[in-house]
Amino acid sequence: MKAPDLSLVLPIHNQGSFIAGVLDDFRGIFAKEKFSYEIICVENGSKDDTLAVLREYAQKHKRIVVTVSKQGYGAAVIHGLAKAKGTYVCYMPSDGQLEAHLVPQEFKLITQKHYDLVKIKRVTRENWQRFVQSKVFNLLGRIVTQTKIKDINGSPRIFLRTWLPILRLESPDSFIDTEMALKTRILNWKIVEIPAPTLPRVAGESTVSYKTVFEFIKNLINFPNKPSMVAWKNKQARV
Repeated sequence: MKAPDLSLVLPIHNQGSFIAGVLDDFRGIFAKEKFSYEIICVENGSKDDTLAVLREYAQKHKRIVVTVSKQGYGAAVIHGLAKAKGTYVCYMPSDGQLEAHLVPQEFKLITQKHYDLVKIKRVTRENWQRFVQSKVFNLLGRIVTQTKIKDINGSPRIFLRTWLPILRLESPDSFIDTEMALKTRILNWKIVEIPAPTLPRVAGESTVSYKTVFEFIKNLINFPNKPSMVAWKNKQARV
């Protein structure tokens, strides 16, 4: 069977009540496009009926792949990317706060203009607290990584699957986006960000907490000097 043009990876946690609707949106949008695709649904540590809902949905729709990973956004992304078969890979949150049409918009841009990475830059946030938090996170992230990316955590993001063995992403939490910002800066990627609004949350609650903030700051301080990151950087310097 021919590999799909695009693999979309969706980390999914405690979203049994609305994930079918989110997947319906993607399938409806993708049906209008010319590219072939698969949607990899990565259930990670849900305490509701998410996994059962996903398995039932996948039985009805052949392009839906269901798999299970350890809990953590980054762990789910890495697990899903390892399962991907598409020429291009894309990952994003699955909470319905970002419009499904952004994915084909990015796909067209990266295939026509040959960027290394196409991603979104969120121009609105769900409330003023998240707006301020995002500004602070991005400012600190840009200082440490020296990236020119404006919205470090902005996804969907799409790139060639052949980059995965080079990137060697390892962060098991939401720091995975900052890790990618650091590594793509070192690799001198050609990146474009397209503006996109944040939609109201469909259901559920945000997973961002004070623990997330402290975790981010700790990672920001420690990750650039982590042995695995130093070894990765030294390897790129020799290429």
